[in-house]
Amino acid sequence: MIQKYRAAPKDDLIWHDLDSMTLIFHRPSGITHMLADPVPAIIEVMEDAPLSAAEIASRLTASFDVEAGADSENIVLARMEELLALGLVSRVSG
Repeated sequence: MIQKYRAAPKDDLIWHDLDSMTLIFHRPSGITHMLADPVPAIIEVMEDAPLSAAEIASRLTASFDVEAGADSENIVLARMEELLALGLVSRVSG
């Protein structure tokens, strides 16, 4: 079974761009996270759909200047683990 992820609901997040960083306030936890690229782009392309790392990488390639390939999937997987720990994404059944 392929692992899928879902971003936190948009209403739970307040975004603020700050130079090369993005601040995201997560309402449920009351924590503000400082995120660097490609993390904000990953959350943005996820929208409200449960997606696999391959699907997220494909959307990043289509929407941003990201190279396609296995490396992009591995980068997405690593960022997903970080976002899981922060509570900004969750695992869902695929």
